Amino acid sequence: MRTTISIVLLSSLTEGLIAPCSTLIQSSRKWSQLNTVNNGWTIDDDDEYVTDTNPSSQNQHTSKNIEEDDSAEYKEIPSSRDEQDIRSYFATCIPGLHNVLTSELLSIGATHVECKGSSGVSFTGLPEIGLKSILWCRTAHKIMELIASSTDYDVGDYYDPIGGVRSSSDLYDFTKSSLHTPSLLGNGSGGLLTLSVSTIYTSRVPKELCHTHYTALTVKNALVDSVRELRDDGSRPDVDTVDADVPLVVVLRGRRVRSDRRGRSRATRNDWRGEANNQFEGEEELVADVDIYRCLHSGGSLHRRGYRSASTEENDNSTPIHRAAMKESLAAGLLLESGWDKLIAAAKSDGLGAVLIDPMTGSATLPTEAALIACDMAPGLSRIAAHNGSGKNPHSNPPATRWKSFSTVDVWNRLLNDAAARAKAGVSWAKNNHVSIYCNEMNPRAVVLAKSSIKNSGVGSIISLNEGNCVDWTLDDKVIHGRTIFVCNPPWGVRLTEDIDESWVSLREFLRKEASGSEAWVLSGNKDLTKILRMKTSRKVVIKTGEEDLRWLQYHIFQKEDIEQTT
Repeated sequence: MRTTISIVLLSSLTEGLIAPCSTLIQSSRKWSQLNTVNNGWTIDDDDEYVTDTNPSSQNQHTSKNIEEDDSAEYKEIPSSRDEQDIRSYFATCIPGLHNVLTSELLSIGATHVECKGSSGVSFTGLPEIGLKSILWCRTAHKIMELIASSTDYDVGDYYDPIGGVRSSSDLYDFTKSSLHTPSLLGNGSGGLLTLSVSTIYTSRVPKELCHTHYTALTVKNALVDSVRELRDDGSRPDVDTVDADVPLVVVLRGRRVRSDRRGRSRATRNDWRGEANNQFEGEEELVADVDIYRCLHSGGSLHRRGYRSASTEENDNSTPIHRAAMKESLAAGLLLESGWDKLIAAAKSDGLGAVLIDPMTGSATLPTEAALIACDMAPGLSRIAAHNGSGKNPHSNPPATRWKSFSTVDVWNRLLNDAAARAKAGVSWAKNNHVSIYCNEMNPRAVVLAKSSIKNSGVGSIISLNEGNCVDWTLDDKVIHGRTIFVCNPPWGVRLTEDIDESWVSLREFLRKEASGSEAWVLSGNKDLTKILRMKTSRKVVIKTGEEDLRWLQYHIFQKEDIEQTT
């Protein structure tokens, strides 16, 4: 057996990942006596995995035992059309875009939508809402369904949710007791679905659980053992690090409980709920709460649309994209914060048009995302269309469509057909002189990237690219008073070091010359540079990417005649 090990740590996920458990959790309670669990986990974040590839796992034959466990009792779980088939989901995003993501989820019909910190949103809905979210959400990176939580009091008699998970043995027992293997891995014909596992820490956890590789292996082993116990042939689920049928995400967060000299938890239920109880003494002990999710999609983070060419994404020597290039999800979130979508809606209503202008476009991520929004093109369609790798397209048939008692391929295909029809109508409307997007770039290498992104996006017909210094760029009659938004992501020190001050001076002069009476939004990671603009901000949106604290700054540019009257 060959195992590849890597670490995924997502500290930006905050507390509050617990949501009401889904139908699958309810089903697993009925089967907790079976100690059924799944096996074969992988770290499934953007670029790192824990895999377990055992040749024996290739056996996909049906066993009598698992067929019997795939019983009528389980099949009575409501279908996706039933009001009772409400699932609990969690979506992650770039810290600071949680409010935008919340609005997106509400727009597709999600319920009980609630921000959990600045980098995640929990919500509920039918399986169809889950499929809509991976198709339409522009700011989400991962969208997952909660299937087990160690803080659920009904996970099993052996386990005390107040005491928490302390060791790999506890984690093994919790996994085996809380997950129902046939419902998670069965495919309706006796075969086993493939798996991957990712481990995420939101805070410090007990020492025995702090290694992502061994934590993932513990969950994997519990699931493999459960499958082997159920099947007469001793086969096990396969692991797929690229396009797993069931990509699992294990989230651990630490907390402290009081224990007596024997090391046993003396915390009470009231203590765990935050109600003080100091009737006993003891040392505090670090324990972990564990949630297990299954990711609705594969292919890494949803921020990748695919319009950046393969050579660009891989940073080859021909057209290397800058290491600090803006993520597509960030660009979309900033545009939605600026109200670009509302301006598009107004243009559809009154026919007066909408204009977006980017004087320092770089690789044209902002204009491209703006065009996708204007043309009502779902980002999920972009991912499907852009796939040109060998094998099956992981985006055209996402994992959620392969799960038992979740949804069907027919539902997914209907959503895709609806999205395709909306995109066709949207592109036609935008091209009919209703939407214009203009951008400018002076760096020749960036121009190559910009042209590639615009061409590959499928919406390049409404984007015009100019080459040169923005100071020399004249817009003439392109600006529509009251219907134009200026956006810009200029260099701000951390990203680049050459001629930064000069770039901001050029931006200042361009806005004064061409943006009179308009609204401008500028992304900055350096407050000293923003002073060069000599303008007062109207609004600030705080964004955090990696180690960088950014501000999306709104400016209202006075009309020239207004300035003359005040002088």
